[in-house]
Amino acid sequence: MTGYGCAEAVFPGGKVIVEIKAVNHRFCDVMVRLPRAYMCFEDSLRKLVQENVARGRVEAYITIEEIAGKNVAVQIDKELAIAYHKALEDLCRCLGMKESVSLESIIAQPGVMNLVETRGDINRMLPVLQTATKEALAQLIRRREAEGASLVKDIKDRLGRIKGICMLIEEEAPRVVQSYRERILERLGGLSDLVEPGRVLGEAALLAERADITEELVRLRGHTERIEETLVSESAAGRRLDFLLQEMFREFNTIVSKAQNLRISQLVIDAKSELEKMREQAQNLE
Repeated sequence: MTGYGCAEAVFPGGKVIVEIKAVNHRFCDVMVRLPRAYMCFEDSLRKLVQENVARGRVEAYITIEEIAGKNVAVQIDKELAIAYHKALEDLCRCLGMKESVSLESIIAQPGVMNLVETRGDINRMLPVLQTATKEALAQLIRRREAEGASLVKDIKDRLGRIKGICMLIEEEAPRVVQSYRERILERLGGLSDLVEPGRVLGEAALLAERADITEELVRLRGHTERIEETLVSESAAGRRLDFLLQEMFREFNTIVSKAQNLRISQLVIDAKSELEKMREQAQNLE
């Protein structure tokens, strides 16, 4: 399921902005983007997202704005400054110049003076980051739940149509066995002089049983019941639905191969079309 959430949290001297977006994905794939200075919190925030999202590709973008300005310090490389001073004095003597080397010319050399950002105790930022992330996740989840409700309704509607198709197949099933038995008897009829009539009838009955699709219809009924239970369950439903729909595909394929009936074949095509659409929707469900 898709969704978006955004939240802010204020700390002394600045604020944290967390934006989270999610798109459809078979598994749970979480990416967290933090400023380099706060990369140490990446694993902690990723786990927080995974605790709330079971499925989807989730991207969390975290911005830290320091309203009062960054804390910086001046760092001087004294050894490098001494080396520059000595080198410049040697250059002056070599050129016959009598003026002394100024401080300005030394600190102007690269690497002598640097501004570095001081983070202080960055651990104080983790609770702030977690607070903003939780609020953004709450928004994301609300939007995903709204989308999920729409997906569930569509799946239920299609499941209802499949149940109707199964009822039509059940009505046709007895005629399949009878038709199969008649065809077998007709083909074996020419052997009546060579085989005992009872044996012919027995073989015909045995072969006709192989066209019986009662077991497949019973399993399909069970799968539809499991799907209905899954759709009202509070736990994650997507992967379980994937499995159940695959099993229903197998049962319908078996029905077609066993029945060899035009009417049933047409009904199975309609059912598999609905199943395929349900699988697409189920892959978007958490």
